[in-house]
Amino acid sequence: MKLPCESSVKYVLPALRAIIARRLIEEYGFTQSTVAKALGTTQAAISHYVNVKRGGRWIEKLLSIEEARKAIDEIIECMVSQGKSLDWEAVCRICRAARAYSGSQVTSYIE
Repeated sequence: MKLPCESSVKYVLPALRAIIARRLIEEYGFTQSTVAKALGTTQAAISHYVNVKRGGRWIEKLLSIEEARKAIDEIIECMVSQGKSLDWEAVCRICRAARAYSGSQVTSYIE
């Protein structure tokens, strides 16, 4: 049996990173290197997120969940205004919202 966080790591987190990376670059003019540092990953990974080579299947799904959208906005606002990295409490809220939206298992919504 998989724990809920295992599915989130596989599906939700890549989509979340893709959403955040694209918005920081497109809306706020961040460089891929700056975003990579803030998200604790590499510039190459950010390039994949920006070009939708990672996280693509869940991007629209996350953006369709109001609670997830609000938490994403909060994360981005903190990153832009305060120079903070990911707020893990907000990430957990996003994953919980995704699980609730999908009917208790993230993978059941994907498959």
